[in-house]
Amino acid sequence: MGSAVKNPADIRKEFEQAGFEVVTAGNDSASIEVRKNNCSRLLARNSKGAWRPQGPPHFTVRGLECELEDRGYQKFWYFEGKRFPIKQSDLKVLHQFDEELRAILGVITLYHESLGTTSARSVYDRLNGRPDK
Repeated sequence: MGSAVKNPADIRKEFEQAGFEVVTAGNDSASIEVRKNNCSRLLARNSKGAWRPQGPPHFTVRGLECELEDRGYQKFWYFEGKRFPIKQSDLKVLHQFDEELRAILGVITLYHESLGTTSARSVYDRLNGRPDK
């Protein structure tokens, strides 16, 4: 899949045709935010002019745009110190959102990303508290 250079109007049209809401992020046309099914992600142009995801995807929980956090034993939605247990259906929605976004952008999906949604934060360490640490 190539890294096609598309102008803001073209990329906006592609996302809108796929059912996404597109919002201009900031004052310039170098970044946009796409939203669908309580999920959102910031997109920006790279040095070659191609659109690429910036930062992790977010999921709206109780009006807050949360990131996915992995605590080793369970995944949570995380926003500024607040955690909400995640539902399997929400994780599926986020994964589907990310897949659709990558398909429209023509971004190559790496092996670990194709297995499921990757977490924005990993907050666990199995070595924590060991005597040799």
